[in-house]
Amino acid sequence: MEAESSKAERSQVKRERAKGKNLKCYLDMCVFNRPFDDQSDLRVKLETVACQMIFEKIQKKEVELVWSFMLEFENELNPFTERKSEIALLSRLAGHIVEPSQDILAKAEEVEQCGIKGNDAVHLACALISDCGYFVTCDDRIIQRSESLDLRIFVCNPLEFIRKEVKK
Repeated sequence: MEAESSKAERSQVKRERAKGKNLKCYLDMCVFNRPFDDQSDLRVKLETVACQMIFEKIQKKEVELVWSFMLEFENELNPFTERKSEIALLSRLAGHIVEPSQDILAKAEEVEQCGIKGNDAVHLACALISDCGYFVTCDDRIIQRSESLDLRIFVCNPLEFIRKEVKK
């Protein structure tokens, strides 16, 4: 299954680059929040560095950030003013903004039937509807559950994204 996922991911990346387009990437809210987490844990620290590298790639326009109504909603609920402001600034780098639609609702319901629930299903639906090549999250549960789905997107953590993108 992993070989099929890697093959699909490589094909998507090649198609995007062949069209002369930047690779579209949807970042889950936990990626935006990772730099604010307790950095005493090695995994958190490494993922923070990877997230910062992703943000640099977005700033350099090597990767196209996809932002959504769902990310906006979750950021508005953030009780930490500094975090909310920083994330709002990063959202301005988005090259594509996803608005609510019946297509997203239908896709989210389809994703929910496969075990990814609630807001996570909506985020994944936004990424799928936007033809993103990557869905980046720090949530191991989403990554594990997505492995059993037949998706045309590569779901990974920030470290895996950087590892794959640096190879290119």
